[in-house]
Amino acid sequence: MSGTSNSPKVSLPQAVLCLLLVWGWDLTCYAGEPQPWGIHILWPDTEILNPVPPELPSPLTIQRRLETTSENIQGLEAVVGPYSPELTPTLVSAAREAEEYGSPETALELYRWALHSTRINSGLSTEKQLPLLERILELLREQGDPVEVGRQIDYFYRLLGRGAEPWTEQRLQASVRWLSVQSELLASSPWAGKESGVLFVVQHANDMASAVCESAEWQDPWCKAISLEVLKLYYLIDFNIDPLVVDNFGVAQDRFPSPYQQNRDQAPGEYRLRNIESSLGSTARGLIDRALKLFPQDESLRHAKADWLMVKGRQAQALQIYQELQREGNVDFSKPGVLPEMPTLNRDHRFSREWDILSLTAEVAPRGNLKNINLSSATMTDDTLSGYARRQLRAMRFRPALSESGEAIGAPVAWRIKVLR
Repeated sequence: MSGTSNSPKVSLPQAVLCLLLVWGWDLTCYAGEPQPWGIHILWPDTEILNPVPPELPSPLTIQRRLETTSENIQGLEAVVGPYSPELTPTLVSAAREAEEYGSPETALELYRWALHSTRINSGLSTEKQLPLLERILELLREQGDPVEVGRQIDYFYRLLGRGAEPWTEQRLQASVRWLSVQSELLASSPWAGKESGVLFVVQHANDMASAVCESAEWQDPWCKAISLEVLKLYYLIDFNIDPLVVDNFGVAQDRFPSPYQQNRDQAPGEYRLRNIESSLGSTARGLIDRALKLFPQDESLRHAKADWLMVKGRQAQALQIYQELQREGNVDFSKPGVLPEMPTLNRDHRFSREWDILSLTAEVAPRGNLKNINLSSATMTDDTLSGYARRQLRAMRFRPALSESGEAIGAPVAWRIKVLR
């Protein structure tokens, strides 16, 4: 992966290599891009930090209640039919009961039945199905099944027109939701062998953003919302895809180790992703600037631009925007922040093979690097994950705290973080 520290020490062999490369190639030797917050390190969920174990009845009582509910459904179904709108509320109530009693498979079956009934009675594009879909997605997350989550959200998106015109509020809302889930899934698994799927999501997102931002009828507020979703994908590409250099003979070479082998048989998907990565800095700025042209004073878009500039090492430009936002009085940058803060990347710990919640104390230096890292956990029995977390944190860049005058200053942090791998 491309995440490394921001001020790497170059060894003598590396320095010699850089010198040799400069003779033959037009490039500079540098380390990979900083790792974004939200892939391996993110904020814990409130539910995880403060679990409240439910007081469940005895297993026998639960079984009897579920059997009674099943009999009630069968009796009502015999009277009104399997897809009557009168049956849907009973199915939803029964699914919630099954969830409460720890029977996810039963709950999934009932929610799917209710969803199918809703689509038959209210139409394939009705918003009544959205709460049912969200419950289905949550149950699939509980089962740790990202593949089925992807299939379910894809199916839902197809039913709502896959972002095609004519647009409605609901169709565009579905596009934002689909993109949000896609970025989460792409942050949760390796990309090798899945390049065509990644490219489809990125191209579809870019097309949606371009079309919506050019539509006078729909650009407010959807241009901003979709552009920020596209920016999430750009962060993921920046992190997952290592750049290439090309010598004077047109032969591609890696600047540093990559998960992809470079040879004549390189898959077209890999090549296209590398092409996207090669111009990503300007592409992302163009994406944000297009939205800012429509909404020049929007704080979220300006914050997003500053975060991207900071991650890409353009601290002076980023600080100028942070300072402007702070002077306007609506944003407090007196404490350090993670990058990106806008938009936030997220990943579900239930899709990870290992995770834990750690306490972190450290200092964010004026340049945005983390110093004096100290990690602890109340549950971890060994320091394997702690060492992993330390390496990830050192590969990140942070927004430094700003003084009242807008100067970047060092400041301590004490955070609870969730570490995933």
